[in-house]
Amino acid sequence: MISTHRLAKTFGGRTLFADVSLELNAGMRYGLVGANGSGKTTLLNILAGDDAASDGSYSLPRDCRVGILRQDRFHHDAATILDVAQSGDERVWAALEAQRQAVDAGDAIRAAELEETVRVNDGYTLEARTSYILEGLGIPQASHRMPLGTLSGGFKLRVLLAQVLVGGQDLMLLDEPTNHLDILSIRWLEKFLAAYRGCAVVISHDQRFLDNVATHILDIDYETITTYTGGYTTFEAEKAAIRQRKEAEIERAQEA
Repeated sequence: MISTHRLAKTFGGRTLFADVSLELNAGMRYGLVGANGSGKTTLLNILAGDDAASDGSYSLPRDCRVGILRQDRFHHDAATILDVAQSGDERVWAALEAQRQAVDAGDAIRAAELEETVRVNDGYTLEARTSYILEGLGIPQASHRMPLGTLSGGFKLRVLLAQVLVGGQDLMLLDEPTNHLDILSIRWLEKFLAAYRGCAVVISHDQRFLDNVATHILDIDYETITTYTGGYTTFEAEKAAIRQRKEAEIERAQEA
């Protein structure tokens, strides 16, 4: 799915990470952890194509659809909650919008062509799928036709999360998706991600969430990224054991 080769990023003269080679696969969910300022969000932005690496390279499959959740993108306040979330499925949303324009213009041939695009991409279930996801994230159906701008910042973030989930992307990059979610919405999101067939990279400080969701942990530490198999608790235990072994080796070397 995703390959990085000797990826590096420096910022303000400081190295965040260097010489990072990873293989991230479909069907896997990677929890991305590390100290504040270690480069977690920067790595997501590089993988999304929104930032450039200082060195190295990465590759995605051809036509790979990428969705990224950011914490500060509120550009749709006048649009309805439902429309903002639906637009996450960019292929279907663009076809539906173009189809409406073709019908308004009386272009029956173009409208028929677009109808086939919508049908092939399961577009006629888009509204139902979107409503299901919004409700799962704690946004009741009665409010789906309201403007996004009527929501608080926390609930706007829920809509942006729904937008990413609706898209059915091959790669999801989620920066703190549990922020502003209640416990029921977090449990729903865990089940949704467990059934997701693509590749997900998730930044979260919620250790229980990572235990329930992550198949692997990516740990940014000492300017490199190490992959561990399992959730957060398994990662913590394995990292502590590795540290203890190294300390014991140093002690033995000093005694020799």
